[in-house]
Amino acid sequence: MRKAFWGMLVAGVLIAGIMVSGLPGAGGPGPRAQPAQRDGYLVLAVSWTPSWCAAEGDSRGAARCAADAGAGWLVHGLWPQHDNGGWPEFCASPHPAPRATLLEGMVDIMGDAGLAAYQWRKHGSCTGLDPAQYFAQTRAAFTALEFPEVLGPGRMLADSGQRHAPEAVLAAFHRANPAFTSDSMVLTCRDGKAQDIRLCLTNEGAPRTCDAALLARSCRARQVTLPPVR
Repeated sequence: MRKAFWGMLVAGVLIAGIMVSGLPGAGGPGPRAQPAQRDGYLVLAVSWTPSWCAAEGDSRGAARCAADAGAGWLVHGLWPQHDNGGWPEFCASPHPAPRATLLEGMVDIMGDAGLAAYQWRKHGSCTGLDPAQYFAQTRAAFTALEFPEVLGPGRMLADSGQRHAPEAVLAAFHRANPAFTSDSMVLTCRDGKAQDIRLCLTNEGAPRTCDAALLARSCRARQVTLPPVR
């Protein structure tokens, strides 16, 4: 059953009231950039963990890539984005770094406290939120989602050797989350494997249209696989 987006929206509304307005950035990434303007938006990136493990995680010995780890969709990050493309990163935040207990509390949806720390430094520092608010908004956005297991009758999304058109993967996600349409989400891929679904959100947490530059980053492969969960 599809979850309502009320949890995400309520959390977003509460947080939006305390977000700090930033100055315009240069329209692209760069160190010590200014935060995104309030007319910017957010991108929630969720990764298919078995694909990440095949590309990077196995060589790192990541715990979420171990046999029987059971990791599927996990949060890659919540990123501020400029309306005209590009994003700020590694901003000079007035807030202290997140405490270890806060980072450990994100492991269930991010897979690693180190990733959570890095996402705060690179992206969370540019939102105007403090770490607790940033990670609360990240969790609210993620837990509001439903992740489909099948494309249709008898066609599993994650099945060893099964190949799918990127559009079919996004269509299955749309059926589970109707508020996200083709212009509000992007599937990325690498080496023939689906990697991330990037979902565009308003600062209040509602689905919205992605900017043209982000949409252009969509997977160009004719077909992709989603390796099975370990």
